[in-house]
Amino acid sequence: MSIVEQAFPRAGMDRESVLEKVTDLRCLGRTEEIILGSSDTDAELLGLVAKGDQGALKQLYDRYAAHLNSFVQNYLADPQEAADIVHEAMLDVWRSADRFRGGSTVKSWMFSIARNKAIDRNRKGARTVLGDVDADIVDDAPDPHKTLEAFQDAERVRTCIEGLNEVQKSAIHLAFYEDLSYSQIAEIESCPTGTVKTRIMAAKAALMRCLQRSE
Repeated sequence: MSIVEQAFPRAGMDRESVLEKVTDLRCLGRTEEIILGSSDTDAELLGLVAKGDQGALKQLYDRYAAHLNSFVQNYLADPQEAADIVHEAMLDVWRSADRFRGGSTVKSWMFSIARNKAIDRNRKGARTVLGDVDADIVDDAPDPHKTLEAFQDAERVRTCIEGLNEVQKSAIHLAFYEDLSYSQIAEIESCPTGTVKTRIMAAKAALMRCLQRSE
């Protein structure tokens, strides 16, 4: 059995056993790692993962683990739970790479996997997600980048973002920090593009109000 098979069992293991196996993707030792250039695209790497390439899987992990972890923490307050979700998501990437058909970007696909797992974890914890505002509201809030650029105090911005509801934080994170389009965010969040626009609009307005109060 290879190192990857040990770290990523393909079936029949409960969550606790899986998490024990995937505690750290660094278990993919250099002796079995195929050195890949940093210029490899996500699609190329995933294609190699589908063929069982361990080095390609590790490179995808190194490229996106921190981003996924930060994103998942919009849904899960516990950093350890967020880390668990990232490892579980990478397990799914390993198992499902050969079924990826290119209908989205690899990045969006990976974020969708992580989001769905985070939501499942939340449901098990009976957490309540606040609803969205009306999708027909006109977006007359300031541009998000101008809003944040107008306030240089990172701590204040972070505090205000933490005050957003779950779906707003997720949309803001994907738009601001991952630089994804509305359509890509809609795919990750499994909702219409109009709903994404509404969430971001509401979040922008809430951020502006919060930042103005904290001046």
